[in-house]
Amino acid sequence: MGLFEFLMILVSVIIGLAISEILSGVASLLRARESVRTYWIHILFQLGVFLALVQQWWESWSLVDVQTISLSEIVLFISQPVVLYLIAHLLYPRPVAGADLDQYYYEQAPVLWSLVVFGTIIGTFVLPLFRNEPLFLASNLSGIPMIVAGLTLAISRNRTVHSIIAPAIVLMLTLDIWLVNPAISSP
Repeated sequence: MGLFEFLMILVSVIIGLAISEILSGVASLLRARESVRTYWIHILFQLGVFLALVQQWWESWSLVDVQTISLSEIVLFISQPVVLYLIAHLLYPRPVAGADLDQYYYEQAPVLWSLVVFGTIIGTFVLPLFRNEPLFLASNLSGIPMIVAGLTLAISRNRTVHSIIAPAIVLMLTLDIWLVNPAISSP
């Protein structure tokens, strides 16, 4: 087993657990659909977290050429999937039956969006600095507006602000995935 495979085991387990949280949450919402009041921003947030998890897995390929890695580097690297797991777990009310996802979203928004900001700061600034990589690469440019938008949503309770910025964040994430790093290849 090479270093890359060794590192990917841990990263894949965390990402897999987070995707399991998303899928279980969606299944629970579908099972209780008669008594759940859905909310479009909550649905969009679920999609965004799922896309971010796939992006994390996709970007893990950047470790394929790593010859050595310190414990502190791997802790930083897995911190983003850990943050996404926490978001995925907190995204669904317990119990689901009878939930009002509109109300639940706004109750959880400060924590959820603060976690988004924290994970984005790690990926945009901390990891590149730690790995002696330039900060201002095309793949990092979406991080700055994402941090500003996430902070705004963590602070604001205004529904109009959420209805404009939340879709913009999912759009930024989608564009980042498909335009910045659309393909990976073997070394």
